[in-house]
Amino acid sequence: MRAYFNHLITNSNQSFTIKEASFYHSLNDFHYHPEIELIYIIEGEGVLFTGDKFEQVTKNSMVLIGSNVPHLFKFERFTYQHSLMKEGIISLPLKLLTLHFNPDVFGDSFMLLPENAVINQLIADALNGLKIYGETLKCVLEIMYRLTNAPKYEHLYLLMQLFTLIAVSNERIFITKSAVKKTYNKTDEMRLTKVYLYTLNNFAGPVKLREVAEIVYMVPNAFCRYFKLRTNKSYFEFLMEVRIRHACKLLKEENYSIVVVCYESGFSNLSNFNRHFKMVTNKTPLAYRRCADN
Repeated sequence: MRAYFNHLITNSNQSFTIKEASFYHSLNDFHYHPEIELIYIIEGEGVLFTGDKFEQVTKNSMVLIGSNVPHLFKFERFTYQHSLMKEGIISLPLKLLTLHFNPDVFGDSFMLLPENAVINQLIADALNGLKIYGETLKCVLEIMYRLTNAPKYEHLYLLMQLFTLIAVSNERIFITKSAVKKTYNKTDEMRLTKVYLYTLNNFAGPVKLREVAEIVYMVPNAFCRYFKLRTNKSYFEFLMEVRIRHACKLLKEENYSIVVVCYESGFSNLSNFNRHFKMVTNKTPLAYRRCADN
């Protein structure tokens, strides 16, 4: 696991890349790059970490991540299969369509044109991370597929059309509340990658602060201060969010009882689970399930 800064566009014959793949270009690494990243999940599910927020991503999700915004995708490759006859682990397919484009190639003179005000605002908005949905998602996806086969003389036109469509749409929501700035150094990114992945792999059982601190070679008190300084939340708050997001997924996708969801999400008792669930979602688990079913 390593965090890194990288230029993704190395071909001098084109100003962007777009490709369909069965893997993410930086799987399980905290990383950032000057290119804006527009990613559509054709198949698969996982989580996105960016800024002080992590977001569940599933099939048919579309996310726009701004230039030099540190982020980490962890896609699930396996899940449990439950049935009356058997229980086992099955692999989950992963298929992504990803566009990378560095807006710096336009140059200051072009971007300062008054006609490009909406594009400039989108570039600024993308620092918060954006989820795109509805008819806008469908239209953007259509342009992305056109870009994969379009002749070069259509590339700039299609790119401007794509970004303008997102810029003027109301069918988008911010992932974080404030713009994510590149304030981490490589040591920070490596440490956070280790902590995030350890938490995602172990949240369903007892998580001891001492063990989490040890994976980044720190004592618990120093780790708590460090994590709060870098993420604007305590490690305990982060762990609760991971557990509650998993509980939300189970409540929407499985017919488990609330008690089973409680223990499958890493909570040791139901009252503690109900209290934390309502703190994070503003709903009880039962109310959340009813809303998800409608």
